[in-house]
Amino acid sequence: MQKFTEDVVCSSCGEEHTYDRLMGYDCLILLDSRNQPSMIVGAWCDEGCFSDWLDSPDAKQLFPSM
Repeated sequence: MQKFTEDVVCSSCGEEHTYDRLMGYDCLILLDSRNQPSMIVGAWCDEGCFSDWLDSPDAKQLFPSM
């Protein structure tokens, strides 16, 4: 389980993002909230990195119907 105070790495470019107690993460975060507590599934710097990642095999495995 990943806590929301840990650093996350962009799934596309590999840039590291740190958690700020006041503002949260400075990147896009995908959470799996089906079970409690919620878990971080992925992180991306911005919409550009997310769009690049959508073409990857990892994205096709996570979202097979896309």
